[in-house]
Amino acid sequence: MFLLYQPQTLQFYVVSPSFEDAARRSFEAPFKLPAAWPVLKDAYLAYAGGLKAFHAERPIDADVDANLCHASSAMRTLRTLSVASSEDAALCLTLGIVLALYIYGAVGVGVPDICCYCLSAARPFIEPAASIPETEPQLIFLVLLETMDCTVHRRKPTLRIRSPAPGRVDRHLGLCLPLLPYYYDLCVISHSLIDASNASFIFTLHQHLERIHGAVNAWQPCPPERFVHDFSSAEVVHLLAQARVYRLAALLMAHRLQHKFGQEDIQADIWSREVIMELELARRTTQRPFRFVTLPFIIAAIEIRDPVARTKAVQDVDEYVDRFMPVVQEATKTFLWRIWRERDTKAICSWFDSVYKPCVILNSLRVSS
Repeated sequence: MFLLYQPQTLQFYVVSPSFEDAARRSFEAPFKLPAAWPVLKDAYLAYAGGLKAFHAERPIDADVDANLCHASSAMRTLRTLSVASSEDAALCLTLGIVLALYIYGAVGVGVPDICCYCLSAARPFIEPAASIPETEPQLIFLVLLETMDCTVHRRKPTLRIRSPAPGRVDRHLGLCLPLLPYYYDLCVISHSLIDASNASFIFTLHQHLERIHGAVNAWQPCPPERFVHDFSSAEVVHLLAQARVYRLAALLMAHRLQHKFGQEDIQADIWSREVIMELELARRTTQRPFRFVTLPFIIAAIEIRDPVARTKAVQDVDEYVDRFMPVVQEATKTFLWRIWRERDTKAICSWFDSVYKPCVILNSLRVSS
């Protein structure tokens, strides 16, 4: 279990090193609650076993089977868990997160269902103003994972979080947490456009997209007063770059919901290049890995048309798709090649069309064995 608290584990679970202690405390908290441990035990054992296999040169089949058994038991616990209070909701969210981390590292299939289930079960107790502050990072993490899946599969997310107070730095989304509600809105509009045929309805949705574009275009990150003192220079570079690429990717997604491939491509190319350049510049400046930029990287990479740039983008997947999701890294490479091929042959007019066939990205195309 000690692997759960090691820097090599925590560094990929938060946006910057300053949040590693907070993440460690979140993992440790259930050990202090006797009633919580029986609920979380199998999920923790599965995740710890998955980490051990990930760091091992050659995973042992018996260990892999044991991890799957623990995960299956944890899933049964989740399905039977009664959520009747804010404390139960916090426990449900923690169980969902640990299961999601194990599955993304070892299996690749089922995380969106877990996110939806946990958020739906906990929703009555986390939406009121009296929401427990310590559960907020867990809530945001599950919302982010589900939003990523809903973006590529044109689904409606379970929960739209409230816009946070200015000056907040989230342990996963840093300064760009205020943009997450806009991604929810974009997913809802994308879902609504799937079978939309009424011209008036489509026009209304496009008006919503214009309003989102205006709000996101005007948005600027709002760092806390002691931002440059509380975070290292490398962290400041990454947090500001993360905010910029999430903003640009939201603009690009809204743009593509209005304009198909071949329409207004110049503007799409500009935003795509800006995202990739921001990521490259931050990485070169700090010489440190980037975290929690999976979604903007994928949205931007889809637009690449130059063969050389495409090859480099596939190589960069391992840099910009979160490393706690190795199965997703492989699925992303397959996804990008498929989208590019279909665009080149004019088999699709929009990458949303290809995804909705569906093309699995966060549900891995290559399930680990």
